[in-house]
Amino acid sequence: MDLAQAQALSAPLTAAEHDQVQRAAAIAGQSMEEFVRAAVLDAATDPFLDALERAADTVAARARTELIQHNYAEA
Repeated sequence: MDLAQAQALSAPLTAAEHDQVQRAAAIAGQSMEEFVRAAVLDAATDPFLDALERAADTVAARARTELIQHNYAEA
């Protein structure tokens, strides 16, 4: 992994967030690094998120098409 990409994955946490992640990692029996890595990879490969992004792209494309057709009709 590129160093710039690795830096993008590390976000500053508040003390409360850090404690919450640390507790969740302990419950899962993982180190914080393993837990965060797994969470990031799970989120990146979430099929629901992928479907949601495709739906948003479809809606945006339809809105652009309708705007173009509307503007063409007014010309």
